[in-house]
Amino acid sequence: MINTHLQVFATVAEKKSFSRAAEALCLTQPAISQQIHTLEDYYGTKLFERTSKRVDLTAAGEALLPYAKQILDLSALSKGAIDDLIGRVTGTLTIGATLTIGEYILPHVLAEFTRRFPDVALNLLIANTEEIGEMMLNAQIDVGVVEGQLRHRHLTLTPYLDDEVVLLASPGHPLATCTEISAARLAEETFILREAGSGTRATSEEFLHQLGIEPRKVITIGSTQGIKETVEAGMGLSILSKWCVRREIGYGALTRLHLAGFCYLRPLSVLERIGRFQSRATAEFVSMVRTFAYPAT
Repeated sequence: MINTHLQVFATVAEKKSFSRAAEALCLTQPAISQQIHTLEDYYGTKLFERTSKRVDLTAAGEALLPYAKQILDLSALSKGAIDDLIGRVTGTLTIGATLTIGEYILPHVLAEFTRRFPDVALNLLIANTEEIGEMMLNAQIDVGVVEGQLRHRHLTLTPYLDDEVVLLASPGHPLATCTEISAARLAEETFILREAGSGTRATSEEFLHQLGIEPRKVITIGSTQGIKETVEAGMGLSILSKWCVRREIGYGALTRLHLAGFCYLRPLSVLERIGRFQSRATAEFVSMVRTFAYPAT
């Protein structure tokens, strides 16, 4: 079918490589080459310029690519419409999630979703909030589940769960045994935070802003697990979702520092694109995220 050839064409254009496209589509490289040759015969022109290092679109290929994407999108939408009409929940659901949600919260939802809808193939992509917004705008994901704020006229954020954010230290840190901690004392500490652009970093900065604190020193680590290990090693304090550290707090690897009269809650939200057709699988997932009985943290 022409759709298969166009899918191969679009994947080669994205990967700029026949071998990487073959790997992504679980096909052999000769099969990829044959389908591109067939498509070039169909259109009567070359679609790619091949060099030893990469594959680039010709002018004809550049002209074809947006139409190929539209055809593939319409094909997927037509199948989804028929599935919806007959009440069948099938297909592929690609979800974008921020690290905290994707690694510590969403697995509970996905397990229940798979139990209820075993014919849906799930793909979960982990990225920061800004990257997930870009994925949604580029139609690389069907739905996003994010922390933090993201403003774009084509996107909507719908809060579904309040997440408590906590201040953390190692059990051996001098503040770990303090019953009353002042903002001035905290300002002297080193804080270990996520990278700029992540929802967790934005939340940490707002947490500190509400306390009126500008840290003396900040260490940036692009991994929540790396942050936890660094705090446990006594290098500084951090600010993370309670979901991320409930096990470490439970077995004593990390200590939560309590600030009198201060509690920080942030909304976790479903990210959707305005006006985009929503498959039955996407609709069922969004409904489950919003109504799921999340375990206590």
